[in-house]
Amino acid sequence: MEQSILELLEEHGSLTYEQIAGYLTEPPDVVRNALTGLRRRGLVDVLGISEVEGHGTREAAYWRLTDAGLP
Repeated sequence: MEQSILELLEEHGSLTYEQIAGYLTEPPDVVRNALTGLRRRGLVDVLGISEVEGHGTREAAYWRLTDAGLP
């Protein structure tokens, strides 16, 4: 699964773990755990984005490849 995640991020630039789970048809928690392992090894990084919606804020975490994660 890790190789598939790296390939998706290479193709799309950055994705949320939910988007990755959808592409791979895997449970989101399994994908999130795999991303955490890839991050520990320095292959991916996470970028937090906040959007203001009405009176609240919606946050999203987008995962992307690091230089070490590029093929």
